[in-house]
Amino acid sequence: MSLNLIPIVGYGTFITKNLWIDKANIEVCLVKNFTRIYPKGSWFPYALRSNGSFKALKFDVNKQELRTLDLIEGVNEGLFERVSTEIFLKNNVKSSAFIYIPTPNTIRSENLSLELDTTDRWLKEIQKSPKALKRFPELIT
Repeated sequence: MSLNLIPIVGYGTFITKNLWIDKANIEVCLVKNFTRIYPKGSWFPYALRSNGSFKALKFDVNKQELRTLDLIEGVNEGLFERVSTEIFLKNNVKSSAFIYIPTPNTIRSENLSLELDTTDRWLKEIQKSPKALKRFPELIT
């Protein structure tokens, strides 16, 4: 493993827009202590801190790719923040990766709450993503 690579959790459009395709060390992971919500009227999901968990993709990026992801996620605008979180890989191997979560301001301005999506509606969006589904069918099981 290159020391210059940074592990990232992709849980929304990073999966469905195939941002993982050309990345290194891609695998399905379980993200604990977060719940993925996909509010009606939104075009992407959010991960909120909770007692829940969901499946996502872990992939590695270099520093330049990380800067690009920060731009996509609006980190500099204060929309999302990149935080380190514990993840679980195959065979329950514990690891850590960065995940993009909404800032407190975004949570307030968008009125985000766990009650907005109790069934992880984003799974239906992943089902519409043939490349992700073919390579990682366990994302939706």
